[in-house]
Amino acid sequence: MRRIAIIGALAGVGILIARARVPKLHERLMARCEAMFERMPDTFPPKQMMRSIEEIRAKTARILEVVESRKDEAAGPDVADTSSAEVKHHAA
Repeated sequence: MRRIAIIGALAGVGILIARARVPKLHERLMARCEAMFERMPDTFPPKQMMRSIEEIRAKTARILEVVESRKDEAAGPDVADTSSAEVKHHAA
């Protein structure tokens, strides 16, 4: 029983220390990875993909604008046609 208590206490202290140090370790690791990525040549495929992400976002935004404008144009006459049909029906 005494061994279990000692092992549990050591494990608890270890967990507390790990929780305190893990965020700092993560930040250092990410900074190091970003520095390595920046040192890579421009022809490095992941770097090429990262550069093209902005282009893809711009193209996607333009596509969405065109689709929405066509959707609005298509919806516009339908609403007008149904309302004029109702007016004609009520007038007759």
